[in-house]
Amino acid sequence: MEQSTNNNSAQRPATIRVLATSGGFRTFVAFLAALLLFVVVFLIGVGTGVTGFAAAIEDQGAINETTMHSGNASSIAVLDITGGINSATSSYATAAVNKILDNSRIKAVVLRIDSPGGGVTASDEIWNEVQRLKKADLPVIASYGGVAASGGYYISCCSDYIMAQETTITGSIGVIASILTFQDALEKLGIKPITLIAKDSPQKSVANDIYRNWTVKDKQKVTGFLDAAYTVFLSRVTEGRSHVIKDPKTIEKIANGSAYTSTEALENGLIDGVGYLSDAITIAMEKSSLQNADPTILRFSPRQGGIGSLFGATSATTTTEQLKTLLQELTSPDLLYLFN
Repeated sequence: MEQSTNNNSAQRPATIRVLATSGGFRTFVAFLAALLLFVVVFLIGVGTGVTGFAAAIEDQGAINETTMHSGNASSIAVLDITGGINSATSSYATAAVNKILDNSRIKAVVLRIDSPGGGVTASDEIWNEVQRLKKADLPVIASYGGVAASGGYYISCCSDYIMAQETTITGSIGVIASILTFQDALEKLGIKPITLIAKDSPQKSVANDIYRNWTVKDKQKVTGFLDAAYTVFLSRVTEGRSHVIKDPKTIEKIANGSAYTSTEALENGLIDGVGYLSDAITIAMEKSSLQNADPTILRFSPRQGGIGSLFGATSATTTTEQLKTLLQELTSPDLLYLFN
């Protein structure tokens, strides 16, 4: 009898019990928090490096000047603006324009752009540098690469002649802003941020607090900023292209945020011709009466640093202070002339 009982026990399959715990979700949230912290620290490192790069590039020695063609004493300058437009791009453009204006042999400038745009203020600063070239009676010819949209178009729309390649994407005349809010994420982490404002400045937290979900009032405030920036953009285009597009209403219709091919841009009057950099240089030679003079072609571009220069920049502030600065910057809506 005992043996039979033992046999029955042996024949019964083993029972596996699965115990559900609440630790899995907490572990996942902790992982996300750690990942977020890593990303923030990484961005601080990148931001510090970019800041150091921007400061260094103010030195004219950071401008890379090369000779594309050796000719006679008179010169044509090719000024490169590539990638996203930010404060570093603006600082570089200022330094490069200073160098161009200091060279009395330069008789015209080709603004070579391959950029989807970027910051509103940085784009406007570069536009102003282009105006400095024009005020110095230097013909400015814009030459577009793969993309010259939004801020890339903004900085060049007042050029004396605009030429795009057949494959260029341009236009995208408009303003955009992306805002992060963290209320839901912070609540899941058990964090309850408190924002205090002075009683006599009740509007201080409107569109200026990422620690809570935004209301209609917040969004309306930022929309007002966007509308103001768009008005400036439209005025720049109207000023720069009025010799081609006579009716301001036509410009308003074109400047609806749409991106265009080079063919469409030419039909709409946003550019003057389709061609390559060499063609733009030829136009610059003609406008500066150097078509028969075999001028020297100088190219100005930002000097590229190594990886160490990006992450090795030192700062007097501590990591904690840098984190506070980054969070403060995140609370400010970033208005962009950007092809998105």
